[in-house]
Formats: sequence, structure tokens, C-alpha cells
Amino acid sequence: MSKFIKSKFFWPIITFLFTIPAFSFLLKPGYYNMHDDMQMIRQLEMEKCFQDGQIPCRWTPDLGYGYGYPLFNFYPPMPYLVGQIYRTLGFSFVNSVKATAITQIILAAAFMYLLSASIFGPIGGFLASVFYTYAPYHALNIFVRGAMNEAWAAVFFPLCFYYARKLVLDQKNKFIFGLGASFAGILLSHNPMALTFTPILFFWILFWIFSQYQKPFISFLKKQLPLIGKLFLSGLFATGLTAFYTLPVLFETKHVQINTMFEGYYHFSVHFVGLYQLFISNFWGDGASVWGPNDDMSFMVGYLHWIIPVILVIISLVFIYKSRRRLSKLDTRLWLVLLLVFMGFFTVFLTHNKSTFIWLLFPIIQKIQFPWRFLNHSSFLLSLSIGSVALLINKYFSKKTLIICLALSLAVLFLNISYFTPVQYGPITDEQKFSGKAWVNQVTSGIYDYLPTTARIAPLGPARDFVDDIIPKDVFYTITGGKKGSDWMLFNINLNQPSQLILSQLAFPKFIVLDNGHQIDTEIEPELGRLVINLDAGDHQIFVKFTNTPIRTISNYISLVAWLFFGLFLTKPLWLKSISKK
Repeated sequence: MSKFIKSKFFWPIITFLFTIPAFSFLLKPGYYNMHDDMQMIRQLEMEKCFQDGQIPCRWTPDLGYGYGYPLFNFYPPMPYLVGQIYRTLGFSFVNSVKATAITQIILAAAFMYLLSASIFGPIGGFLASVFYTYAPYHALNIFVRGAMNEAWAAVFFPLCFYYARKLVLDQKNKFIFGLGASFAGILLSHNPMALTFTPILFFWILFWIFSQYQKPFISFLKKQLPLIGKLFLSGLFATGLTAFYTLPVLFETKHVQINTMFEGYYHFSVHFVGLYQLFISNFWGDGASVWGPNDDMSFMVGYLHWIIPVILVIISLVFIYKSRRRLSKLDTRLWLVLLLVFMGFFTVFLTHNKSTFIWLLFPIIQKIQFPWRFLNHSSFLLSLSIGSVALLINKYFSKKTLIICLALSLAVLFLNISYFTPVQYGPITDEQKFSGKAWVNQVTSGIYDYLPTTARIAPLGPARDFVDDIIPKDVFYTITGGKKGSDWMLFNINLNQPSQLILSQLAFPKFIVLDNGHQIDTEIEPELGRLVINLDAGDHQIFVKFTNTPIRTISNYISLVAWLFFGLFLTKPLWLKSISKK
């Protein structure tokens, strides 16, 4: 038994076992209520894209009351790409959503273990991973908000830190790909998280660079030039992997109405959190975030998640003060604890209205909408700092390391496990979710989020099949042979006189319309922003197709090259072995 405890597999296995209670509810039959109750419909739309060959997925045909809109041209696809794996394996939509959440919890725990163990040892990896898993905000994202994109961004925080540190300390080329792919994971998960995580990653890299500082300063800086080049290549690689998504977001957002996502209820100033909510309250609910301290959902940091880091700061400062000599390896990690706790509490500070001056000074962070989203970062940073407990205990109380760390892990589990169960849940099937009122609620939810700028208002009723209206009203017509795909529709129409057709299709760059195989001009109806075509009397076969703009085509090719290059890198041992045999 003692041999197994000392093996490299013991602490990863214990870490996984401690993770199971966090997702045990998701193993049960049924489904649960969440704020962003769009997970199943988005998965359905992603599946329709894959089945139709619309890769990458951009246009979602059922949303916008059946008129469709370019959701995945602007909305990160990561959770739904993972969910599609489960759909391919035969999971129902209900179980695919739950399996995606389980995967998120397991991977976040695994990557935090990898990171913390590389710095603080395996027991430190176990401790940080358990605290990261049972952070209250983690439960809030999964079981209350249903914010799967934001939750998936948290999967890649520790992986980015891990590869960034490896690249700084070892400067091996393989870590360029690791860091680039990890940051790409955040970009493909949640835009605001990528935006706000970048400065945190910058200070993390800076710390490890200066942990190797040697005089003279100018000579030290010159030695960092190759590293700066490799960090730049990592950023370039991340950009390439995500170009199919990030470039259209940068260049085509002007074509959709996004102002409503940052106005009124969604203005950042409405969603600051009070100190009592952050540090004292243990209230848990599934209501809304509102102005003032009377929110019906929780924004707690977690008792142990803030108390232990405060104690760590005190201990670290005492040890650093007592050393008063050239920093040892342990001392460097004590400075690291101070950095992690400082950044952790600074991100907590950004959730409070006293930080308003920072939000006004750097308006770009207002794109995060809700200041309490910074709790995603604080949960990560403070949990990582707690990994140092194992290091400190092992240094000064080595015989009690295992007992104390297990006690802390059990304490955070039992304190927070009740949050990892939804407030409301019950049985439901795919068929029930995709029919009746439930279907209407899903296809109309968030209808203004990415509404094309050509529309004055969002659709108030469901789209008709193929054609919404024909002018003049007294025209006699017949529609036959109608078919629809994820980003196209085809139908035959016979008209007894020249007519104007208002298609059941929102206009957006770059829809084209073919009449009997020949492209024809289109107009845009100003109310809902629908496509309009003019036809002569007679038989017509109309084909409407969503095609790529130049920026989408360029971005697709950039990403294709980057992913092929990444695939070659991952399979390098295989093809090198094959070449050597020849």
C-alpha cells in the first residue's frame, strides 16, 4: 500500500475520486433549469451544421423564430464541439449537455492538478484541484447560470499557466504549441474570459522570467529575446487555430446589432457585488442578478477560498522577512503565492463598485457585461495559491502534511457540495424539449443578440415555409419540392404574373439567390430584414444559400493550415518513426 501511495498515479486517482461528487447529480436521469436554457438548441444547431457539411458552423437555421441568424459566426463553439462528440457516440441531447458539463468538471480538475503539481508537488496539485473544483462560482456556472462557455474557458486557465511556465523555464519548441493551443481553447470558449485573462497571463509570464533574474539587467533582457520570439509564435499559433472564428468576430460584428448586449440591464454598472455577498453570505439561489445587494443568486468567493489565502500571505511574508538573503527555490514560490493571492483579490475587487474608476479607465473590460464574472479568475488564482499549503506544511510539519491536506480537502467538499445540485430539476426528453412552448422559448430566446443590422425589429412570429409574403396579393402561385438545410433552402414556385417574393430568410452577408441556376439580384425588406426577390410569371426553381465572405474564406484557410500543422506536430513521433523505418 505504501508503495502505491508513493507512486505517480496515487494523487491523480485521489484527485479524480474527490471530483466525482461534483458531477454525481449529472449522472442521474432528468434535466435541470438554468438561466441560459439554450444548451440543447445550440447543440441541435451545431449537429445540423455537421450533418449538412457547414463546417465551421456559422448560420443556425432554427433560431430567430425560424428565420435563422449567424449565431456561431460570433458565439464561441467549444462546448458544442465537445457535445457533438457525445452526439456522435449516440447520446441524447439531454445526456450530451450533461456529459459536456461532466467533461468540463473533470478536465478543469485534471489541468489544475497538472499545473499545481508541477510547482507545489503532487499533494499541492491535489489540494489546488479540489479547491478549484468546489469553488462556488464553478457550481454557479454549471448548475444555475448554465454558462457552459464561461465554464469551459476555466478549463484552459491552468493549462495556459502550465505551458507558459514551461516555455519560460525550458524554452522548448513543443511548449510553443502547448501554450498556443491552450489559449486557443479560451478564445473558442468565451471572448470576455480571453480578454480579461490575457493581462493575468502576462504577469504570470513576467514572474517566471524574473524568477531567473541575473545581473546585469541589460544583459538579462538580451537573453530574453529568443523567449519573446517564442511567446510571439505561441500567440500567432493561437490566432491561426482560432482564425475561423476570431477574424469574423473582429471584422463582421458591424453587421449585427450587439448594443442591446451592453445596455440597460446588461450595463456593467448594474451588476456590482457587495462585500457581504462576496465574503460572508452563504445564500444560494437560482434567481437573477439585480442592481444592489439583493441578488437572487450567489456571488460568494467561498469561506476557505479566501481565508486560507489570507493566512498564506501572512505566513509567506513572515518567512520572506526572516530569510533576508538570496531567494531559494522555496522563497521564489513564496513570492509566487503573494502574486497569486494579490491577483486573486484584485479580480475580486473588480466585482465591487469601488472599482468603477478602473472600468471607466479601461472601457474595453465593459464588454464582460457582468463584473462578477471576474470570480471565474479569482476562483482559479486563489485555488492555485492554496496548492502551496502542501509545500509549506511539508517544509515545516512534514509528518502532518497528508492529514492536514486531506482535512482541508474534505472541509471544502462538505462546505460546498450542496451547491453542486440544481435548485429545480425533473424528467424531460429530447422530444419534449424540442416541441411546443419549450421549442418556441428556445428559438426566440436571445433573438436580439445577433440580429442583423438590416432588421428594424426582431420577428414577432414564426417564419413560414420558404416564402413569407407575395406581392401583389392576388397572385396565384404554387410551391412544390421544398427542402431546407442548415444554411440553404430550395423550392419550386409557379407564378401567374410577375411578383415580388419576401422570403422567410433574414438577409446577411453573404446570402445568394439562384433562379433556375442563375444568380439574381436581391433586395432587403426594411422591417424584419428579410430577403426580397422579383420574379417574372412562370416556373422558377429558387435556391437560397449562405456563402462565405472574403474574410471568412481567408480565416477558414488560415485555421485549416494551423490545424494541419498542429496535427503534424501531435503525430510527429508516428511519422518520424515511419520515415526512419524506410
